[in-house]
Amino acid sequence: MELLRLYTALLRRRWLVLWAVVSFTVGAAVLAMVLPKNYKASARVLVSSSDSSLSILSDLGLSEVAQGLSSATDDITNKIQLATTRPVLEEVIWRLQLRNSDGRLYAPEEILVSGLTGELEAKPQIAVVQQQGTDLLIFDARADDPELARLLADTTVRVATQRSQARAVADTRGARVFIEEQLQVVESEFDRALAQMATAKHEEDVVDLDSEMRAAISRLNELMLAYEQNAAAIQEVRGRLNEQRAYQGREGVGAVSPATAALNGRVSALQDTLLSQRQERARELTTKTDKHPDIRRVDELIAETEAELGRALDEQHALDPTVHSLESQLVGLTQKGREIDAGIARTTEEFASYPDKVRRLAQLQLAATAAETVYKSLQEQRYQIGVAEAMLVSDFQLVEPARAPDKHSSPKILVNIILGGALGGFFGLALAFVFEYVDDTIKTPEDLDDVWDIVRLGVVPRFKGPGGRRMLTELATTHPVSEAYRTIRNGLLYASLDKPLTLIGVSSAVPGEGKSTCSMNLAISFAREGKKVLIVDCDLRRPAQHRHFSTTSNHVGLTDVLTRRSEAVEATQETPQERLKVLTSGAIPQDPARMVESLRLRQLLLDMGKTYDVVIVDTPPSLVVNDAVVIARAIDGMVLVIESGKTSRKLVAELRERYLAAGIEPVGVILNKMDFYTAGYGQYAKAYKAYLDDGPAKQVAPSTGGAA
Repeated sequence: MELLRLYTALLRRRWLVLWAVVSFTVGAAVLAMVLPKNYKASARVLVSSSDSSLSILSDLGLSEVAQGLSSATDDITNKIQLATTRPVLEEVIWRLQLRNSDGRLYAPEEILVSGLTGELEAKPQIAVVQQQGTDLLIFDARADDPELARLLADTTVRVATQRSQARAVADTRGARVFIEEQLQVVESEFDRALAQMATAKHEEDVVDLDSEMRAAISRLNELMLAYEQNAAAIQEVRGRLNEQRAYQGREGVGAVSPATAALNGRVSALQDTLLSQRQERARELTTKTDKHPDIRRVDELIAETEAELGRALDEQHALDPTVHSLESQLVGLTQKGREIDAGIARTTEEFASYPDKVRRLAQLQLAATAAETVYKSLQEQRYQIGVAEAMLVSDFQLVEPARAPDKHSSPKILVNIILGGALGGFFGLALAFVFEYVDDTIKTPEDLDDVWDIVRLGVVPRFKGPGGRRMLTELATTHPVSEAYRTIRNGLLYASLDKPLTLIGVSSAVPGEGKSTCSMNLAISFAREGKKVLIVDCDLRRPAQHRHFSTTSNHVGLTDVLTRRSEAVEATQETPQERLKVLTSGAIPQDPARMVESLRLRQLLLDMGKTYDVVIVDTPPSLVVNDAVVIARAIDGMVLVIESGKTSRKLVAELRERYLAAGIEPVGVILNKMDFYTAGYGQYAKAYKAYLDDGPAKQVAPSTGGAA
């Protein structure tokens, strides 16, 4: 069922999807033809280290250095980043003199990440990637010229290789020089530290402060515990204070707590006074109105008493002993916290105060130990770096230089067209689903049932007769539209088994839903059955019935009958349809509502109901004016017309509430102008066509265009 709803939704929005696909496809094809050609050249580089160098280093006991060289070589990601650093790209740009249309040299970022604009304009671009599963780096270069693409790839490889070699040599040589300089400094510091320790051992005494330190730690723990307990007490007092103030805030003139009344005699007296004044006012109201001077005097006394009671409550709250007690506790606890903080600071300061001579001795011992350790480490590193420098080789090896491409790599017209069509289809589907999601209109009878549990008299398909006319007189009696109105007519007859429906009103929610056309065609259907039918146009604001028949006019009509300028028999006009007459609206009055609500109209409709078998009353839209609801009380039943694909659920719900509020239950609903194919009822339309013969019924079939 959900798939069927999706299909019908796409069927309704098919032109939107088709427009998106065509637009995106044509746009992609045009872009592929007008954009500059982009050529691609690639060079391959092997990232590796000398296995013999690693073996020699390991044999010399320098396995850590060998592992460092091996791991550096295997880190392909680092090599890719180093090959595309700013210095490398700047040198490549300078060597090739890569300039933009303004004559300015490109920035490294522009050729590394050209962006969408760069791709479309075929600007120079370089990218380094790893060939999957290997130690090969691929230098991909793009440009609007094949030779420039080749030069860009090869030049980037050469510059990256040279800079990698120079960087490795410079780093190794700089590290060796630095270590040799540091060895001299550390050696002198180590000798000086040993001499100072020897002197200090004779001159200084060492003091053991373990006991003092343990006492200080114990005191600090006690103070921290006291600080936490005090903080918890502060939070508790604040909570109680806030609760008391919140309680006072809820107390007012209309709600005085018994405790406040018991503590404050003035508040209790004002409450009694206010109660007596209100009782006096109630007694006065039994014989006087609200505007009587005595009542006003009592109201003024009540207002004054309420104001005085409010002031008394404010004074009571300001002098509340509980609040004062809690505030005093809060101040005391806060002061206690400051004292604890001061104690913690003093204890911490005492804990940090060590004898100078012990600190000096410890520093000398630490300095001597550190100098000895650093000295040994520097000697070992100097030896390792010397060996590594002697065996350093390049880890970039060019295995395949770039070749100038024979044809451009992008844009490709076929690929662009396919991508454009796919993107257009996706965009079109997304738009279709978005429009369908926000579309709140009633399209099918099921949608109508979800909003209003009301009898569905029938469904009228969207159609146009010859010349664009929408009258049953232009169609054969076996036409699907005629069958639809015959179904509606029979539905009205079945609904009136207990009480015959003679006066039938037709209305809609808003204008343009086809209620006047439905009124006319329903009347024609009754007339074809052999009944004597009259159409009364009660839409005194925008009448339409006089335009449906070529033999009728609106010079004389309902308004003339209601104002007694004409008789009903004289104002009634014949139509080309046998047994069908029309009472048009007549001249539009200045106050249509007054005429609709008049007893004269009700009596006229009752008289017409006695003269004719069926009287179809065309009323104004129910949500625009209240005329339809008024007329509904003077007729036997009201039929509502809902346009498929136009009237929203909100309007239908409001229409339902309008009639429920008036206590009127419509006879049923006609779903008008429904497109059978886009509403998921295509099989019904096909069945209609298959069932029709080659006679006049095939002149006009249900379609997706037109209006009813």
